[in-house]
Amino acid sequence: MPCTSGVALSVAVFILDDMRADQLPELPLTNARLADHAVQFDRAYVTTPMCCPERSSFLSGGWLPMHTGVLTNEAPRGGATLFVDDDTLATRLQSAGYATALHGKYLNEYAELGLYVPPGWTDFAAVAEGDPWVEATVTAGSSTPGASAEGTEVRAEGYYADWMAERARQFVEAHPEGPLFLYSSFRAPHDPYEPEPEDVGSHADFTWRGGAWQEADVSDKPAWVQRLPRLGKERVAELDEVHRAMQDTLPSVDRAIISILDALDASGRLDTTVVIVTSDDGQQWLEHRITQKGVAYEESVRVPLVVWNPELRPHHTEALVAANLDLAATATDLAGLPATGNGRSLRSVLCQEEETVRDSVPLQAWPSRFPTWAGVVTPGWKYIETGTGERELYDLAADPSEAESVVAAHPDVAAELSALVEENRGLAIISAALPEGEAGEAFRVQLEAWGGEGACTWSLVGGVVPLGMTLSPTGLLSGTLPASGEDLDFTVAVVDESVSPVHGGPQRDVRRFVVPVSGGCGCGEEGEAAGALGALVVAWRWRMRRREGR
Repeated sequence: MPCTSGVALSVAVFILDDMRADQLPELPLTNARLADHAVQFDRAYVTTPMCCPERSSFLSGGWLPMHTGVLTNEAPRGGATLFVDDDTLATRLQSAGYATALHGKYLNEYAELGLYVPPGWTDFAAVAEGDPWVEATVTAGSSTPGASAEGTEVRAEGYYADWMAERARQFVEAHPEGPLFLYSSFRAPHDPYEPEPEDVGSHADFTWRGGAWQEADVSDKPAWVQRLPRLGKERVAELDEVHRAMQDTLPSVDRAIISILDALDASGRLDTTVVIVTSDDGQQWLEHRITQKGVAYEESVRVPLVVWNPELRPHHTEALVAANLDLAATATDLAGLPATGNGRSLRSVLCQEEETVRDSVPLQAWPSRFPTWAGVVTPGWKYIETGTGERELYDLAADPSEAESVVAAHPDVAAELSALVEENRGLAIISAALPEGEAGEAFRVQLEAWGGEGACTWSLVGGVVPLGMTLSPTGLLSGTLPASGEDLDFTVAVVDESVSPVHGGPQRDVRRFVVPVSGGCGCGEEGEAAGALGALVVAWRWRMRRREGR
């Protein structure tokens, strides 16, 4: 049991996709079923609020994205193809005698791996991202701790959540002895928001206007937020419909969780199981005018977290949790295995032996549509830095909606937390848009990065050198811009001198840049040649965008 030693407990993880912390009440059956012995963590965060980095951190055994190398959802900075899976939570638990199962979403861009079953899974059944919610195609199979396997393609009969519940029931019944690790990875409430037919319209009266919704004054926010407009009535109405559809996808998950708990109970395993309900990240619903995830604000980084076992006393806790790290550490601890990763086991908080296991949670993201940022959250404060040099500080006790940054009013607090950010900052390219250049003229710009360990080394991805330009190992891009006036389009990588405990290589970041070039000649034979070159460049860009999923 969690509060006594000597028994390797089963662990059942129910993880949702993009479910905000304030959506937890939308699982009423689950909440009621677990209420008598549930610990609810009200300050659970993910260190990187994007699907693939969070899931990779958890499955790796609780390593930060800077160590897993999975920084975003897509290659070349993230996705399933970058995840090193030979030593994971699954392989360790399976080696320790656990029957392990993953049902549902694995990692973004999993389809790029073909019929691949990663090591460590007794029952692996993963759906490709973007597949329909009804009659989805699943890659199913079984592997060992020391080797991957080739799966088979099967059809997930019926609605996605119902299929997951049935697959879990079959897994529980097929393994009546020994501990289980069950990872049920639901797609809800992620887009494209396809509720089960009986649930369509179940939230027709739902309208969200909480927090700093459509915030009027964002002058304390970074420039990219200040550029966001307040939306008009028509667009707001469209988003209201999106939020209702998201809510409509949750009742099916609620029923599926209950069905799986019933299967564990019928097998006599529920009392020796620790049940975890959480999400991989949240999402902004127009708080601060933002409609996406991947940002540092509460709605994006804070997630629901409920942990249940019949030995636990029901209560809420304000203990800080890094969910993608600490839940992996907790599962490792419950299995009686040596600690690994950057996480900390929550067992002492669950058993009310301690009130907290960490003083802060590091935050960082490597987005492509807005500036790179890093931050930290403590019991009372959140501090954020962006690659543009802008800083924010929020007093979460007085201002839980983060409506007003108080960085200027509390310089000592900001300085202390800035030092903490620096200790946990992963390597990231912080140069964003590059300046415009003039055709045939000299061009010189220094690319910049932060974080990492030791010196940084820059290179061009694929060795493709823009015509007339060079990139030095120190990140200096210089040369003469082509007279044709064609924009430069290239990708760079930067590495540090660290050695990852996960993949054994350095930290790495990759970014694509476009340098606008004006003033090309476009005349005579030279102009015709430039036009032909331009057509080739356009075709090459199109292929690159297709490859990158743009």
